Amino acid sequence: MHKFSLAVSVSLLALGFATAANAHARCDGDFQFINGNWIATRYCQRAEAEHVARAEHTHITHHTVSSRDETPEEFCRWHNGQIETDTYCSSYND
Repeated sequence: MHKFSLAVSVSLLALGFATAANAHARCDGDFQFINGNWIATRYCQRAEAEHVARAEHTHITHHTVSSRDETPEEFCRWHNGQIETDTYCSSYND
């Protein structure tokens, strides 16, 4: 019986670690679900812009290495006025 309770304890502990490791931000467009509220965050705005970039087979990065890489400034120059990237690009389109 002691071995069984030990096995159950170890299993529950492993499940706790797995759950904590899988925790990630939940975004819907520019908004992140935080403490029961949807709040606009820079993290979700960037994730939305990266989603648009991936659909176009490009990558947003500050250090361009390949022809598919774009700096945030370059990306926003081409996506000015698009609703998906408007809040992310607001700081780059001054």
